[in-house]
Amino acid sequence: MSYAEIDAHLVAPKRFVTLSHLSKVEQADYPALQESTGLSMPDLSKILRDLEERGLVQMSKERRSRYGATVVRLTPEGVQTFSTLVATLNRIAGH
Repeated sequence: MSYAEIDAHLVAPKRFVTLSHLSKVEQADYPALQESTGLSMPDLSKILRDLEERGLVQMSKERRSRYGATVVRLTPEGVQTFSTLVATLNRIAGH
């Protein structure tokens, strides 16, 4: 086992909890992500932009009544990447 097996960028706590929440739901909007992760709007925006650039999340604008909302979901690559990360962490931890 080696630390090189773990993507240190993704196990950073703020990214990890964001990916963890998104792995449990089909999609989430910013307020739901803020509530579940406890992150500020600036932190969340920065993290989601980074994850989008890496191809792990997809963001889209949706119209809800008179207002728009940004909806976030894991991409298939994001699902696979997070699943592999969790499996690696569990293997290293001996679970």
